[in-house]
Amino acid sequence: MRAFSWISRRPRPVRPSFRDPRFGLLVAGQTVNSVGGWASATVLWGFAAYRFNADPDAVAVTVVCWAAPPAVLSPLLGVYVDRFGPRTALVAGYCAAACAALGMAAAGSLTELDMAALAYGVARAVAGPAAGALPPRIVAGDDLMAANALLGGSASAGQVAGPLAASLVLALFGFPAAFILDAASYLVGAMVVAPLPLLPLRAAATEAATVTGAEAPAAGERQGSVGEMAEGVRLVVRRPAVRFVVLLIIAVTVTSASFLVVEPLYAWHVLHRPPSQFALFEAAAGTGAILTGLAVSRVGARLTGGRTLTLSAAGYGLAACLFAGTTSVPLAYAGAFLWGVAGSLFGAVSLTTLQQVTPVQAHGRVMGVTATVQSWVETVGLALGGVTLAAIGVRAGALVLAGVCVVAGLTGLARVTRS
Repeated sequence: MRAFSWISRRPRPVRPSFRDPRFGLLVAGQTVNSVGGWASATVLWGFAAYRFNADPDAVAVTVVCWAAPPAVLSPLLGVYVDRFGPRTALVAGYCAAACAALGMAAAGSLTELDMAALAYGVARAVAGPAAGALPPRIVAGDDLMAANALLGGSASAGQVAGPLAASLVLALFGFPAAFILDAASYLVGAMVVAPLPLLPLRAAATEAATVTGAEAPAAGERQGSVGEMAEGVRLVVRRPAVRFVVLLIIAVTVTSASFLVVEPLYAWHVLHRPPSQFALFEAAAGTGAILTGLAVSRVGARLTGGRTLTLSAAGYGLAACLFAGTTSVPLAYAGAFLWGVAGSLFGAVSLTTLQQVTPVQAHGRVMGVTATVQSWVETVGLALGGVTLAAIGVRAGALVLAGVCVVAGLTGLARVTRS
């Protein structure tokens, strides 16, 4: 019988270290996937305009087809992440996104492009919650923070390198090649996720119950899809710890989205720099985020907790104040770099906290609800940024918008200190 003892052996957790080839391949695959995704998003609007002579209204429809599904469908599709498991859902979402990307490359009309973009959005609505739910199923509880930090760094690398890759591919091969690159990157992502071992659900659920004090009903028991989705919404709304994290995420997202309006206007009207300066600030922030992901992975669980969460939210706003509150280009670079540092830290801590304070059986649903909230808040933040800057000016408006995060973080810190 000893010869077959490996059959009953529990899977060995993945270590969030490049010394573990399973995790190293996962980070590499996610980085490639992020680069491809950002490259595809960068060229999609140009493809609609240049290839099909789309007017602004038609381009707006393409944008909605690409962006709306994650904003609307993530809570419902998170149900299926919980039913089938994050690994299966993530592989399925990546494969579907690859097919949709190839559909965009082969589109012969604007209608076909919109249909492919809609399918791409649906695939992202599956992959997003699944990616957030995967780490607790492959790493030990004490390694969650390190895993989330490194995986967050891979997403930041894509944000920096994706537009550069898009520019290079466009110059050499044209628009369809960027979508083919994206499809290939999703297939790479699927290949590195598929062989990952999943920890037993019961053991992971027991650990989650220890943190939260209760377990959510297992997906598929006594409820239909709508009932399970509603359970995910109730977990976010009714559990104080979850609600606290989501409110901080909302505050950070408002500042982050509004600064998409602030940054180019600040570079032009305050610093009097060309458009390339905006891209360089983005690179500085991305560099800070990547380096922070690498550094946090070495500290790991010591950075989790309410104080780190609230301080990193406040720090995100303070860094944004430094970035947009100066007329000195070197200080602006320092602010952008620290902005990336604080954003990366907040992202890792907030995700880790959500994973710890919600039952593992409901991670897909909770991540889906959170993704939808962020999508809608980003839309509001963009509009709020434009209105605020128009009303009180670029520098003053930027400081007000950055102050949203500072106030939220310090208020949260006061609450954590009292409890």
